[in-house]
Parts: sequence; C-alpha cells; structure tokens
Amino acid sequence: MRAILLSNINMQPLVRTLQPWDVSAGTYNSMLADLSTAESPASAAGVTHVLCLYDSDTLLGEAFYGGGPPEQCEMFLQALESFCARHPDKVVVANLLSPSSNRWLGFADVLHADSLRARQADLNAKLVAIGKSRPNLLLLDLDPLIRRHGEDALMSGAFWYTARIRYTARMFELLADIIRQAINAHAQRCKKVLVLDLDDTLWGGIVGEAGPLGIALSEDGKGLCYRDFQRCIKAATRTGVLLAIASKNNEPDVLEVFDQNKMMVLQRDDFAAMYVNWRPKVQNIVDIANELNLGADSFVFIDDNPVERDAVRKALPEVTVPDFPARAEELPAWFTQKILPAYFAKYAISNEDAAKTEQYRANRARQRLAASFDLDGYLAELGIECSISVNNGDRLTRAAQMTQKTSQFNLTTRRYEVTDLARFVRSHEHAVLMLDYKDRFGDEGAVALAIVDLAEGRIDTFLESCRVIGRRVEDRLLDKAIELCRSHGHRRIIGEYIPTRKNQMVAEFYDSHGFAPLSKYGDGRITYEKPIDDRRPGAG
Repeated sequence: MRAILLSNINMQPLVRTLQPWDVSAGTYNSMLADLSTAESPASAAGVTHVLCLYDSDTLLGEAFYGGGPPEQCEMFLQALESFCARHPDKVVVANLLSPSSNRWLGFADVLHADSLRARQADLNAKLVAIGKSRPNLLLLDLDPLIRRHGEDALMSGAFWYTARIRYTARMFELLADIIRQAINAHAQRCKKVLVLDLDDTLWGGIVGEAGPLGIALSEDGKGLCYRDFQRCIKAATRTGVLLAIASKNNEPDVLEVFDQNKMMVLQRDDFAAMYVNWRPKVQNIVDIANELNLGADSFVFIDDNPVERDAVRKALPEVTVPDFPARAEELPAWFTQKILPAYFAKYAISNEDAAKTEQYRANRARQRLAASFDLDGYLAELGIECSISVNNGDRLTRAAQMTQKTSQFNLTTRRYEVTDLARFVRSHEHAVLMLDYKDRFGDEGAVALAIVDLAEGRIDTFLESCRVIGRRVEDRLLDKAIELCRSHGHRRIIGEYIPTRKNQMVAEFYDSHGFAPLSKYGDGRITYEKPIDDRRPGAG
C-alpha cells in the first residue's frame, strides 16, 4: 500500500500517526488541484490509496457564515467524482462534511433558509450518491467520533491560528484508527464468527443456580445492560456475522432460557452452532470450526472468565480473544465501538451477508438429507439451480469478499479488492464469473467465482464456498470458463494450482477434470493445460 494525503488544511501530523504505512502528504491546500490535474502526485501509478481528508468549515468558505452558496464544495464534489472515474484502480477515502458547532444562525439554524444543517445534508447526499456509483470511493462519517469524544477535546483553536492544524493529537490518533479500520472494511478483511459464552456474558448470573427466569435480563437496571448487549449482537448478524455458543453448562438449563425467558433478544435460530456441555471450551471451538467448515482464525471469542480466555489464547492463538469489560453497563458501547469496528467491520453489506445464518441452518438440513442418500440421489433430491453472471459490475463487493475469505476451495488464493475487480470487469481481456446457487432448502446467493484471463486463455482465480463443496457446481463454472476461452479463439485453457496451508483439498482438481500438468515449480506451484473441444463445453 502506498497512499497520499490531500487536504485543504495542515494534516501533516496524520502522516506520522499512520506510520508504518507508506503515506506522504500533498502540497498544503492542494486538494482540489491534485484531484483535478491529470499529472498530479495523486495520479501517479504507484499510489494505491488517496486520502482526501478536509476541514468542512474551510471548504464551505463564506457559506459557513451565510455569505453565499458553497461553490468550493460543489467544485470539490465534481473533482472527486471525476478523479474516481479516471482512476478506478485507486481507493479514494473522503470524509462527509462535518461542520463545527460554531453556527452563525444559532437556534435559527434549524429552520432558516440559509441553514448550515440543510446545506450539510444536501452536500452529503451528493457525496453519498457519488459513493454509490463509484465503488472505489470510501466515505467516512466523522460526526459519531466527534460526538463521542467531544469537539472541545478534539479541536484546537491555538493550533488552528498558529499552524492551520485543526485537530488535537488525540483526534489524529482516533482518525488514524478509523482510517485503518475503514480501509480494511472496504477490502473485506474481517472475521466471520463470534463465539459467545452465556453465564455473565449474554445474561447476568448463572442459570444453573438462578434458573431460566432468575438471570439478570430485563428492561431495567443490570438486566437491561445484557438485553441491550444482545440487541447489539443481533444487529451484527444482519451484517453477516455468524454466532456460536461455547458454554460450560447443562444443556437443558440453557434451552429453558431460550424457551421460557421472554427477555431473550437472541433466539436459537440466531446461532449457527451451539455447544453447551462441560468439555474444555477449546475443544468446543475446534468442533464449531469443523462443523461450520471455517478456519479458527476467522473466530472472535467473548467470555467474561479470564481463565477461559487465557486457555483459548494459549491453545488456539489464531482465535481472537478480546478482554471483557469490568462492568455490565459498558457492554453495549464496548461491543459497538470496540469489537465491531476492529473485527467485523464492513463497508458494504451484500444480500449474502444478510442471509448468512439462514444459509448455515439450511446447510445443516442438507447434511441431514445427505445421510439418507448416495451422492447422485442426494444431488437429485436437492433440486439444484445455478446461474452464472459475467462481468456484473453491481456485485463487485460480494466478489471481493469471496476472494478475501475463501481459502479451502481456492486454486490460487489470490486476494482482490473491489478496485482490482472493477478493473477486470472493464477490461476486454478478463471475465469475472459468479455462480449463484439455490435448491429446495433455500437461496445461497453467490457461492463460486472465477476470473479468466481471456487474452491468455488462463484461469487466474477459481474458488468455491465451503457451503457447497461436494455438490459439483464447480463443474458448471469450469464449463463456462472453457466456453469463454473457446469464444475468444483459444484451443486450450491454462489452469494453475498454488498450494497453501489450507487448500490441499483442491490439489488434484485440475487432474480430475482432464487437465495435464504443464510446468512444476520449486515452490509447489503447478500449471496445467487442457485442449478445448470445438464441439462442446469441455466438462471434466
């Protein structure tokens, strides 16, 4: 990553705070010029990220004091959209307008025709519209940050009038954290599973002693702390976070809580896996990973007991184990402000994310069906329907998410961001294929992806979600890749396998689909080739 920081004020302290990232600052107050000029430093080929972090009061100019329309803001919007369009391979980060509280209209700012509140809303709506049309634009809302920590603690009049530095050192630290988290969210670098303890974690007290109705879970006092904590967790499931339980408890006691306590926000169906027993939690977490067919490095474990947390940290260092708040009233804010942005942050929510838990529940139903049939009979009973889209620019977020997360059924494990995939989609030399899947148990959405280099007749990326492994849908995707190469005049197709610690299961994929080894390399990488039959798609 190589970034350049553009602004209309002195933001040099942020460059230092973002270290060790490779970040340089543009010329003072050159943001508009750098966005508008084709040969500016921001347009340089090596720059991957452009940070446009401006001061809203300064950008509004005289409009901040009611002295006319916000012409400079409109110029910035035009320059920003134009830059994003010219450089789809760069991630551009910009903040929404967040004017200070020094409103010249005072109480009249709510209703007045020159209301700063109304201008802010209008300009931010235009920024959001650009963000929706340009997937390489990442927008930051600084208002919650300023509201949480306070304007007086984050802004400095002394710094402003002596060096044109608007923020305090604390603000630069917070801003650097948010930028890192937002860029990771945009790149789909997040955890998948939240594993939860129960007693004194999801509710107050020990259910084995207090009973299902005696635990602290209510609409007031300490019980409300836990109920609001559950509300926050429930909301996280709507963004694709999978929930699991690892609790040392009697299972009937726990089930009584779900069945009898009407203060429970989280229900049985909200959990992709439940392990309630007296075994070590380390073993339960391993079993959860096996059941969900996910790596433990995608897990975050929350438990109030420091002994249990320490045991998991030592036995499963790949699992993230954050410290637990000392007081129940800290739980909702801790989860929302610390856990979600640090481990589960997403910039865009796909339809597949919103239905993630339901997809895993449906998969368990498929597994039960599979136990009663041989493979051919099982696949026939499923009633599988697949569709393949090619170069769908509206689904780049999901495509990037798949390349970032899929590790087991992934032939090359190349990780791509939205900007990379946008470049492929626009290129006449590449094709991005996404396979959507549904059967009698439900719609899984996009479950397999291939990136084909049409100029070379080569499969760059070929991956499939672990949820559909064994259902032969990968054959349909491979057929489509071969068909596209045939249509571009190729008489052979090249495949590649790059071994990793996690993808051994696909080591013989190309061998089993009629490909022959072409070259073998010292690092274990193997390239394959397969003749393309002129008469039909070359299914393996």
